[in-house]
Amino acid sequence: MGIEKLLDNLKDYLDKGEKKKKAHCDRIDELLAKLAEKEEKLRTKAEAETNISKRKRLNTELKIIEVQRKKGIARREELSGKCI
Repeated sequence: MGIEKLLDNLKDYLDKGEKKKKAHCDRIDELLAKLAEKEEKLRTKAEAETNISKRKRLNTELKIIEVQRKKGIARREELSGKCI
């Protein structure tokens, strides 16, 4: 193996390490979009529900999803400069 080939291999190896350090924000964006859709569906279900116990359960699920979205949005903002 020549020196040029060894240097190319080393460069490829180092580039792979750098790529792993960068965040993949597309996946976070997809998850946030799905959570937003789910939140909207639960909100309309909860508003339409007449049974009090079912409405409380739906509101609890809704609060959980709201917290998950807030955490996801905060994480996305942290990674905004590191996205590839």
